[in-house]
Amino acid sequence: LTAQMSALNRSLGAYTATTCDGTQYQERNQEDYSFEFRLTSKDDQRGRWSVGVYYLNIDREVGVNLGIDTGQGIVPSLFTTDARNPTEQLAHDNFSTDVYAAFGQFAWDLTDAVELSAALRYDREERKTSNLVPTNATTQFLVCDFGDPFTGGAPLNVGLCDGPISDKEKNFDEWQPKGSVTVDISDNLMTYASVGVGFKSGGFNNAGSAATVNEFINDPFVTPTGFDPVGIKDDFREETSTSFELGFKSQIGDNLRWEGAMYAMHVDNMQFFEFFVGQFGLLRVVSNIDEVSLQGAEISAVWSVTDSIDLYGGGNIIDSEITANTSRPDTIGNKSPYTPDYTYNGGANLDFPMTSRLRLIGNLNVTGVGATWFHVVQDQQRPTIFFLPSDFTITERNSYVLVDARLGVAGDNWSVVAFGKNIFDEDYLEEVIPAPEFGGTFSHPGTQSRFGLEATFSF
Repeated sequence: LTAQMSALNRSLGAYTATTCDGTQYQERNQEDYSFEFRLTSKDDQRGRWSVGVYYLNIDREVGVNLGIDTGQGIVPSLFTTDARNPTEQLAHDNFSTDVYAAFGQFAWDLTDAVELSAALRYDREERKTSNLVPTNATTQFLVCDFGDPFTGGAPLNVGLCDGPISDKEKNFDEWQPKGSVTVDISDNLMTYASVGVGFKSGGFNNAGSAATVNEFINDPFVTPTGFDPVGIKDDFREETSTSFELGFKSQIGDNLRWEGAMYAMHVDNMQFFEFFVGQFGLLRVVSNIDEVSLQGAEISAVWSVTDSIDLYGGGNIIDSEITANTSRPDTIGNKSPYTPDYTYNGGANLDFPMTSRLRLIGNLNVTGVGATWFHVVQDQQRPTIFFLPSDFTITERNSYVLVDARLGVAGDNWSVVAFGKNIFDEDYLEEVIPAPEFGGTFSHPGTQSRFGLEATFSF
């Protein structure tokens, strides 16, 4: 049954050409403006510094509508009573944000070979949200209680079932120190070490998100015994990270440059996008993964074979683990989402003079990406709204390799180049967005082979 359920949900989308699954319409409108002022010292002195302030204002409106599909098309409006496509469920909110920041950095040459630097940044984000869903509009089918017959009469947003949704505001702030030391071992070798704190502000999901998930996903009628409820809230916490890096940069002779590094990072409250699909339509929210650890190593090199040919290459391996996750406790031990096991890149650049005014130019580039999970739910089963579990083992994207090439001629201020993207037509997925409780995924295919001719002129 599990295998059959997975196959069924992969073949049937959330919104198809049939008239039994509704329609979806989204609007995202945003206006923002920013300001930064910075002072910097001269860079030819033993002590160097820079200070500055930053301000950003964001006014954003986000809405997602579930409409009744009568087979007469979509009415492009978040809320409509038009009989052709009346609104049956609605998430619609305004988000406003004021961001204030101050930062400074100081570097000091302790000796001719040793540099110490320290930096400090303070961020404060003041966030507000207000709900824009009409309070006097009701549904034709959906209800506040999942167990009731679909007779309608409920508010368009499940969050309104218990009364009006109040405006909310919350402030997030964090001090972010960073320190580093660089040591010139010789004229051709430099090593460095750094440690720092990163910050990503918390914020608000669309109002009613928690109520929707609790009613249509976490309801005992949907979630069988033995599966933990999904912990979703109308707001999400700020993300902070502490990272450490140790590396080197070196040059061998006049033709070879290479560098490498090892790093480790601990992330608290990692922000992660969740997608839920059901009778309520499609819900996109941010949740927090309590603790994630990542560690890895990377290396890269550039070799000038001749005056006309450069070879380059680099790679990164990374190991990650979710060590705490109250939102989905059964995912502890899984890998960090959107984190490939490895990546690498290599190729060659050509710039060969054919005449005193013409050059043959080209590039061959090979990119490899390792296996990748896109959700915290990975090699496991989850209950679905269809009352059967779905197996998510197959939602790991396979590794793939892409080859791009360019070849052409160039003059002093012009060029004509033939190019090819993914020239061997590798089949791969750009992104996979699992919706575990729906039992399926939203999969976005990668770009297929493309070939073309590009002409440029500089003036």
